[in-house]
Amino acid sequence: MKKVIEFFKELRKKPYGKAVMFFGFYLIFFIVIFIILGIGGTNKKSNNKDSSYKSLFNDNYSFTYKVVLDGENYLYNINKNSNVYSFIHDNKQYTTNGKNTYNDEVEVESPIKFSDFYKEDLLMKILENSYRVAKTTYDNGDEVYNLLVSSNVLYKLVYSKDTDYEETPNKFKMSISNKKIKELEFNLDSYCKLDNLCKKSLNITINYNN
Repeated sequence: MKKVIEFFKELRKKPYGKAVMFFGFYLIFFIVIFIILGIGGTNKKSNNKDSSYKSLFNDNYSFTYKVVLDGENYLYNINKNSNVYSFIHDNKQYTTNGKNTYNDEVEVESPIKFSDFYKEDLLMKILENSYRVAKTTYDNGDEVYNLLVSSNVLYKLVYSKDTDYEETPNKFKMSISNKKIKELEFNLDSYCKLDNLCKKSLNITINYNN
């Protein structure tokens, strides 16, 4: 330690010594700042990944899908078998596989509002691209996560198009019981206004019956 102190004393006596010490100090300062920012940036996006998203959806074979669009309620009961979804709407039986929906083996448009948002593949991608705001763990082991996801990210995931809107992040909540998702609640007011998908508001709630 004494040798270090003596070194800096001798360095200060030299004509260039103060300049070297000045720039050296700021170099160390900025290195420390970049390290801190790098650690924070890594944790911010990954801190909601406490378990495998795929396993959270296991055994979710039936669920209710509720859409509230500008105050109007739409409720659907959906069953899932592997990657095929089935539901009844207006007394007609529909099946959906990927992005294709069928009625009596004829391809049709899905009658479900915002039908992409009940599909497991998209939901997992949303979770992977979300930011955790808070986590609450209850005495019985149940967990509730409060999350945020960008409208630009959602638009990219749904439509495969890049956007750069000024926006307010969308809030959503994930409830877990017995290591399975029980409920997802989305407030998508920001997202639905990007392409005038709504006038004022969009809320989606998925309740799993596992």
